[in-house]
Amino acid sequence: MTSKLLSRIGGTIAALALIFLPLASCGEGQLTAADIFQAEGIWPHKAILFGAIVAAILSIFIMRRWAHLLFGFMGLAAVAVEYLFTQDESTGDIQFREGAYVALFGFLLVLLAGVLFVGKDEKGRY
Repeated sequence: MTSKLLSRIGGTIAALALIFLPLASCGEGQLTAADIFQAEGIWPHKAILFGAIVAAILSIFIMRRWAHLLFGFMGLAAVAVEYLFTQDESTGDIQFREGAYVALFGFLLVLLAGVLFVGKDEKGRY
């Protein structure tokens, strides 16, 4: 499997997980990306989620080693920062759901694609 294919698979997994799967739960309610973007007064969470979605989508199309490393790290950092936000702000009732974990796996694949990237493109760049 080439690193380009690995990045595309990881980016697709991360993007779909962030957009469609439940990302967090608060009590019995589950939060999806649509719920987060519609909520008022939580702009830092919206910005982090938007950045993660953009990183996932761009990792599907930009096939350079630096891009795989950057977007993989950005996605992992977004999930980590969001985890720290939720642990700091909540009383323990907010928990990550499967969407966050699947996205984390997707971003790990993108980062792995950057680490395993071999060769140069047609212009001699890595």
